[in-house]
Amino acid sequence: MIRSYVALVRNDWRPLAFGIVCAFLSSPGQTFFISLFIGAAATDLGLGATELGSLYMVGTIGAASLLPLTGHWIDRLDLRLYTLLVMAGLAAACGVMAMASGPVGLVAGLLLLRLTGQGLTTHVAVTSIARYFRHQRGRALSLVAMGFPLSQGVLPTAAVMLGATDDWRRSYALIGVAVLLMAAPILLWLIRSLSSFTRPTDIGSGVPSRVLDGLRIMTRSRFFWFALPLLLYMPFASTALVFHIQAIAAAKGWSHELVALGFAAYALSHASTLLLIGGLIDRLGATTMLPTMIFPMLFGLAALGLLEAPPVMLLFLGLMGMSSGLAQTTVTAVWAEIYGVGRLGTIRSFATMLMVAGTALGPVAIGALLDSRVSVAAICGALIAFGLSSALLARIGVRRRTR
Repeated sequence: MIRSYVALVRNDWRPLAFGIVCAFLSSPGQTFFISLFIGAAATDLGLGATELGSLYMVGTIGAASLLPLTGHWIDRLDLRLYTLLVMAGLAAACGVMAMASGPVGLVAGLLLLRLTGQGLTTHVAVTSIARYFRHQRGRALSLVAMGFPLSQGVLPTAAVMLGATDDWRRSYALIGVAVLLMAAPILLWLIRSLSSFTRPTDIGSGVPSRVLDGLRIMTRSRFFWFALPLLLYMPFASTALVFHIQAIAAAKGWSHELVALGFAAYALSHASTLLLIGGLIDRLGATTMLPTMIFPMLFGLAALGLLEAPPVMLLFLGLMGMSSGLAQTTVTAVWAEIYGVGRLGTIRSFATMLMVAGTALGPVAIGALLDSRVSVAAICGALIAFGLSSALLARIGVRRRTR
């Protein structure tokens, strides 16, 4: 297994490095990174927890709605131009966030950060790799996805050590400048002479080219409808649990330090799983792996709901990190296997729109249950039932497609 990864990196290190850097740069729009600064921003702007959660939901749903309109251009433009536009957008989003002076400015900053960071920068990373690497797609996507746990493991600690979380305006302004003056040139340098990597895929004259065609292609497929609940499950459940992890820990009597240690376990498990899953996808196929990707998280939920011992936090977040690693690579590879790579950007942007919407709705739903004093055990039980049903439907969709 190691030899195959070494050979892959030796032969194509530039596109892989490009993808890893893009994955890392998605962090300003990711929930874990925003959460480092959002508390200080809320205090400065005089916002309560409920108002803050509502603004975050509005920003996230707005970003999800705009993703198909902006994401499909990766199928039409040279990747160098598209990457430059995305980096400029991410830098502008950081600037808007730094200048926010009230709820309207904050929700605008959050919308742009979620769109350009979590949405488009991730989109560039995985779409470009999935359409270029046809024979070792699983391994290539696994390597590129290492940028996500790398950012999760490095940036929160660095931000706290540097005191960046207190001066949130200055921090976002500096991030924007760094993206524009450092990150963008590095990305363009990595792919400057890789025309086979940067040019759009030749889709042929008979393939639709309008933005809504990605939606039409997916929704006319029976597989999509069977797989949709499972595709929504991971972003819905994992984002909600991470967003409310402190409240869950408090209900269990666990410390903040234990939660921080749990996120380290999450990052380690996530990264380790990425290295293992790539070879399995290349050998078995992404559609075969799809229904099984949430099972580690389901075992973690069972432990979280039934047990009270503090080490359960480490076990739960570690198993959730494993499922996140499985999903990170598997889902993009599924789109390439099912629909091909000619319209991969268009198709993936619509799928991501739905999944990002799940990240917005999850914290609201679980937060309402916690506010209503529903027990952690009952919440975990409901999420397990939802997950098992979703996995079963996805399995049916895979079997019917292969008949």
